Amino acid sequence: MSETGRNRKLVKHYHEPGDLHELTFSCYERQPLLTNDVWRQQLGCCIDRACGEFEMSLTGFVFMPEHVHLLVVPNGSQPAIDQFLARIKQPFSNWVKEQLLIVRSSLIHRLTVQERPGKTCFRFWQEGPGYDRNLSTPAVIEAATE
Repeated sequence: MSETGRNRKLVKHYHEPGDLHELTFSCYERQPLLTNDVWRQQLGCCIDRACGEFEMSLTGFVFMPEHVHLLVVPNGSQPAIDQFLARIKQPFSNWVKEQLLIVRSSLIHRLTVQERPGKTCFRFWQEGPGYDRNLSTPAVIEAATE
C-alpha cells in the first residue's frame, strides 16, 4: 500500500431515511478559491443540477472562501452521497479549469499537481469525500445551523 493510501482518512457514509446530511468539502490545500461571484454562481448551478439528478433537497448551504457546507435531505431510499458530491465537484472543477485556460491565469499552474511520475491533473477540490454526518435530532440540527 502506498504512503498516501495508508494515511488517507476513512470516512463512513451512511443513510437513515429522513436524516438531514451535513456535507463539507474543501478547496485544494484549503486555498481561498471561492471568492469570485461568477464561480460561486456556477457552483450553485452544479449543486442544483446534482440535487435534481440524485433526488436531494437542499435545505441550506454556505460558501466559504476555502470550503463549502451543504445541508441536504435525500428523497430516495438509496442515496449515493459520493456520486452526488462527484456530480457537483467534477463539472465545477472542469468549468473552472476552462475559465482559467481562457484567461491564461497563472492559477492553473498552482492547481495542476503531479499525481505520479509523468501524470498531472488539475485539482480544484481537496482529494477525498470531505466530511459527512447525519443530523437526526432537533438539537443536533439546530447546533449545525447556528
